[in-house]
Amino acid sequence: MSRPYSLRRRLVWLLTGSVATIWLLSALVVYQRAHHEADELLDAQLTQVADTLLAIVAAGEIQSFVEELQDQSRHNPVPIAFEVWHDKHGQMQRLVSSMGHDGFESGVVPGFSEHRYQGALWRFYAVQDADEEYQVVVGQTHAAREGLAREIGLSLLLPAALALPLMALAVWWGVGRNLRPVDAVARQVGALDAQALVPLDESPALPDEIAPLRTALNALIRRVTEAFENERRFTADAAHELRTPLAALKVQAQVALRAQTADSRQHALAQVIAGVDRMTHLVEQLLTLARVDPATQGNAPQPLDPSGVMAAVCEELLPQADRQGQSLTVDAMPGCSIAISASWLQIAIRNLVDNAVRYAGEGARIEVRLVRSGSACAIAVADDGPGVAPNLRSELSARFVRGEVEGEGCGLGLSIVARIAALSHAQLELGEGLPRADGGHGFAATLRFNAA
Repeated sequence: MSRPYSLRRRLVWLLTGSVATIWLLSALVVYQRAHHEADELLDAQLTQVADTLLAIVAAGEIQSFVEELQDQSRHNPVPIAFEVWHDKHGQMQRLVSSMGHDGFESGVVPGFSEHRYQGALWRFYAVQDADEEYQVVVGQTHAAREGLAREIGLSLLLPAALALPLMALAVWWGVGRNLRPVDAVARQVGALDAQALVPLDESPALPDEIAPLRTALNALIRRVTEAFENERRFTADAAHELRTPLAALKVQAQVALRAQTADSRQHALAQVIAGVDRMTHLVEQLLTLARVDPATQGNAPQPLDPSGVMAAVCEELLPQADRQGQSLTVDAMPGCSIAISASWLQIAIRNLVDNAVRYAGEGARIEVRLVRSGSACAIAVADDGPGVAPNLRSELSARFVRGEVEGEGCGLGLSIVARIAALSHAQLELGEGLPRADGGHGFAATLRFNAA
């Protein structure tokens, strides 16, 4: 079982972490860019100073400029060291050096180069005049250049770094504010009364991502409410149906106790047994109806040929039909395939045939047929009994409705079949059955399936 977690905390961590990661990558790019720009700026500064020094040396005003350059260098964040060399009769002589007697070595290659001087790494720039009489060398330590690049990078990144905590607080506040509708829906669900479920109020606007949740909850509440109402109605009807047979059993038992003769006592006890049989049938039907539930079917049913189930059910109920002098025949040629649970199909066919046996009357003809028409298969149970008036047929699939015929049923058989038909995407049709000698027709119930 997975552990519960906070959606708000997870979103804050996700958003803040994503932004922080992007910020770190951006900071790395900014820092490298700042370092590159600082290098180019300092290289340009070295080039400018060297070219200026070379021009002044040629003009003979070196001393005044050197003093000014030394004064500026002291206030420069990256001080510039310089030397001026003069080629006199093939010998290089140092004319001016900002380093005193510990000046650079002569012979620095013109252009940019890097050398170690006094234990530190320096970047030099050397330039010569056209006659190669004078050479100017300027340089800066790598440490000073790196320090300037670091200062520039930090000056760019520090404000963004300070903004990260503020951003995290803003994300926390924003996520919490946008999750308020979820909290509101949770409060509405928590306030529901199990005894009086009402759909959630749909007037407050919800985000597109949350509105389907409320819609689904309301649909679930309506289904649960309908199921509860059906169960309450079923319980009330069942209680009513059980109360009458129980009262009759009590009366017959009292008659048997007060009977003065053996015949009257025997008759009363026979009535008790008949009442117990009716009660047993009622309870069995109630249990069957309870078993007809989608949760009991399991996985999707595999296609099956109903002919075998039809023959088995008719063979099982044949003794009951024989006791009433009824003719029970089955016409089910193999070759038809339908998608339904085998147990549900058995329950449906048994209830259809059992209804015909109970209500068709003595000596009736009952035919159970499997008919294939195009892509559909139909299971029809027809009899030549008293039949049912057309205006009453639509009510027969309701619970505890028997119609106008006499019989020992409890009025649940067709409601069970109707429930199975609905769950199996089939159609239950009630109509005229077999013709009678008086010109009328009996009753027929047909289950129609699409071929699997």
